[in-house]
Amino acid sequence: MGLGAAAGFALNQLEIYFHSRSKRMSLSVAFVLLTVGLSMVTFDIGPIHCGFSLLLVCMMTGTVFCNICPTSDELMDRLDRWVSPVNILFFVLSGAELDLNILSDPLVLLIGVVYIAFRSLGKISGAFVSGRATHCSHNIQKYLGITLLPQAGVALGMAAEAAELSDGHMVRNVVLFSVLVYELAGPTLTKMALTAAGEIIPEGRTNARMANKPEFPVSLD
Repeated sequence: MGLGAAAGFALNQLEIYFHSRSKRMSLSVAFVLLTVGLSMVTFDIGPIHCGFSLLLVCMMTGTVFCNICPTSDELMDRLDRWVSPVNILFFVLSGAELDLNILSDPLVLLIGVVYIAFRSLGKISGAFVSGRATHCSHNIQKYLGITLLPQAGVALGMAAEAAELSDGHMVRNVVLFSVLVYELAGPTLTKMALTAAGEIIPEGRTNARMANKPEFPVSLD
């Protein structure tokens, strides 16, 4: 994470010397690729073999950069316009690694079901308790947990990291299976929760409440 924080700070410092939007975007892309390359470097300190987590380094780079760079919103908006094909490729390659044969093992299937059930319970109960503790509205307390169920990007990244462990094959397939379940059911449940909370309106209907600002944003990640 220290490498990611340093990379995010360095990128912010370099952005100061460029005023062209295209050059700033090119610099950002080049810096991300450089960070990915650096995160793959390994070294030894005595008997200890050290390395970096690609996922955590990139996440920390983005976190630091977006919080200290005044032009980060503009850059992220421009990058979002062409990042969709990269995301599609990422999900396709991740899904291709799902071995459905491993789910024929009752123990593995049980682990997957328990993981899905307890994650869902944790999301819903955690959002409810947090909403009550912070005195949020009844709709947030009741429906926010459901909108947090969809799972994709970070989970797939962690599954790729887990694949390097001794039991990584099983862990990866359990996580991929849960992502498949959540992405099939999650968006539908999210839409139902937002509709019940009055945050969105089904197509073909009108509602004066849509003029009001939504109580909470939702991201299907």
